[in-house]
Amino acid sequence: MSVSPLRRRCLSALGLWPALGVAAPPPLIRHSLVQLPEGVPNYEQAVLRLLLDKTTASHGPYRLAPASPMSQSRAFLQLGAGELDIASSVTTAERENQALAVRVCLYRGLVGIRLPIALKRRRAELQGVATLEQARGLRLAQVESWPDTQILKANGWPVQAIARRDSFPALLERERIDLFALSAIEVFPFVDALPSLCVLDGWLIAYAAPLYFFVSPSQPELAARLRKGWELVLADGSFVALFEQWVGPQLQRAALNDRRWLKLHNPSLSADTPLQDDRLWHPLVAARLRGQAPG
Repeated sequence: MSVSPLRRRCLSALGLWPALGVAAPPPLIRHSLVQLPEGVPNYEQAVLRLLLDKTTASHGPYRLAPASPMSQSRAFLQLGAGELDIASSVTTAERENQALAVRVCLYRGLVGIRLPIALKRRRAELQGVATLEQARGLRLAQVESWPDTQILKANGWPVQAIARRDSFPALLERERIDLFALSAIEVFPFVDALPSLCVLDGWLIAYAAPLYFFVSPSQPELAARLRKGWELVLADGSFVALFEQWVGPQLQRAALNDRRWLKLHNPSLSADTPLQDDRLWHPLVAARLRGQAPG
């Protein structure tokens, strides 16, 4: 039976919807995930669908609706106001007080493994960084609403805060900055599209920075559903299989084991971060950053 929107509103006003044998539509889940160019497949949405699909039998069907692009700061305001249901973000203790954190990292801890981006014509000059002291002498930009900016500043790095990720290439070209750093699982698609830039070999910046799904405080049932989904996909191997399918090629290209890891402390990490649960972390992250206790 097809019911027009007008008739549906009339039935609802009379208390007859979803009576008369007409099923209510599945709940709409409004989300703000990583922002990618139009048409680029979205790994985070694939993970979200995996969790929701695994719990459809127990929690019912669903519909997804992406929100308009927004900063992470705006997303957390909307979560608090109940205008958004799910957002993805690197965690901080403050953000875990603002929304319901589902404490499994979508990227198995690899968001905090940052590869340096520089001008190709400066590759030889910047490639040989060997120590954190040398690296901190370089001018770095980072997006102001990302927790990474505060992590870098807390470790004594001069950081130029920028409003949007897509403004860093122009800053590099004008030599207003020396470096920009993106995670090992996202850096190459960006740099491959920018012929004047390169990803430096030999070294990287590393800190514990799990990226979670955060749920509106007004949606505790949804947070519980996602946690149940994580239990299922970690137990049956489907999450690791999805991760390898989407992220594996980027990791292979990043050659993380062949680089010097310049480790930073993350003072904004929550004390509830499950650093000791091996199921949640990529083996390299577990081995190299195990001692990075929450601040």
